[in-house]
Amino acid sequence: MTTPAPRHRSPEAQALLNPAFGAYLLASSVHAAESKAGQPMPWPSAFLVLPLVLPAKARNSLPGKSTLSLMAWADNNPLQQAAFAERAISLTGLTRMSLRMAVRHQAVEVTPLGLRCPRKPRSAPAVGPEVTECARAAALVGRWLAVTDPHRAYTALGVRP
Repeated sequence: MTTPAPRHRSPEAQALLNPAFGAYLLASSVHAAESKAGQPMPWPSAFLVLPLVLPAKARNSLPGKSTLSLMAWADNNPLQQAAFAERAISLTGLTRMSLRMAVRHQAVEVTPLGLRCPRKPRSAPAVGPEVTECARAAALVGRWLAVTDPHRAYTALGVRP
């Protein structure tokens, strides 16, 4: 059961923790994964995207390019790895709502092989640098997840699928 969002969140937090924005980030990540691997993203991998992208500390610790692997990043960032399990648990409800919204609006499709993005997501709206950074991070995480087995990714981040 998902707990209701506190009413005292800042406008920035409310914007980032919005299922529509989560759906956009998931579609961006799925599109990047599919473009890199040529196949759908395994659906369990979707639950890794928002916990890596939405928190500013996690997002700012991500490399600029996907030349560094997810496992190497996790090894180089033990504080982010240690905090990941709690973030993943707290963002599971948002990820579910975002996935439902993405599927409902045909930004993501569920197939027997995983998640597909039927069309390239539009560029991030120019509402601020944080939105652009989130979109960039989502694409990076998608490229990582395209080449990382979901079980290995979960293990590297210290959680179980």
